[in-house]
Amino acid sequence: MEQSRKDASYMKKKLLICLAMLVCILGLTGCGQEMTENGFITKDEAKTAAEMTAEQLAELQQTLAMYGMSMTEFVEMSGGNPEEAALTIDAMNSWIDASEEFGSFISVLSDETEVVITEDKADVKVMIQGDRIYKDNKQRKAVVEVVITEKGIDSITVSPDYEMSELMTKAALNTVLGMGTVFAVLILISLLISCFNFIPKIQEKFRKKTAQAESAPAPVRAAEPAAVVEETDDTELIAVIAAAIAASEGAVSADGYVVRSIIRR
Repeated sequence: MEQSRKDASYMKKKLLICLAMLVCILGLTGCGQEMTENGFITKDEAKTAAEMTAEQLAELQQTLAMYGMSMTEFVEMSGGNPEEAALTIDAMNSWIDASEEFGSFISVLSDETEVVITEDKADVKVMIQGDRIYKDNKQRKAVVEVVITEKGIDSITVSPDYEMSELMTKAALNTVLGMGTVFAVLILISLLISCFNFIPKIQEKFRKKTAQAESAPAPVRAAEPAAVVEETDDTELIAVIAAAIAASEGAVSADGYVVRSIIRR
């Protein structure tokens, strides 16, 4: 337990030292106006400040990666305000994003640093060497661009340094993808427009079906056939009844019997 507390304390001290050094570098550039007569900063001062900023960002990034922390988490842990440290947080995030291309920081290539000073700002591009290998066994570089004004460092951005052939390849790929997307959209639009020719035909077919259904005569209901009254010839029935009565009376002939009516049940 005691050892873990010591490690945490050491980590916090190291991070605070890195951050303090970076803040000092950011603030020192604001003193340049008093140092020079022809401008607020000289080329050598701007170059030194920008290169030291790149080195401190590299060390701070390695320390944060060692302890698995983000810059925002460190600022909050140290009791700082993330909004006030927005410049440092943005610079570190830019460094981390670019490091996916150039790998780990090796050194600052001081001979390739470019400084451009105008009336109101100094634009310094610091070239750094990374360890990420790309084509022809070359190591990827990156550019740390530091913009310095009279108030101090205004912005810090980090971007991988690509060769012209790589830039042309990416540009060609983007062009092909863009043109392919445009042609695909144009083909889709042309297909939709061609479908408009079939819409009137479909409407005409529905219109004809509706007209035929409305003009067709209503079916005439067939007349129900009249009930057929069966007229049964009762002559045979009368003879049978008369014979039955004569037999029941013991008469020889049924001639003397007359059936007046027959009631059916």
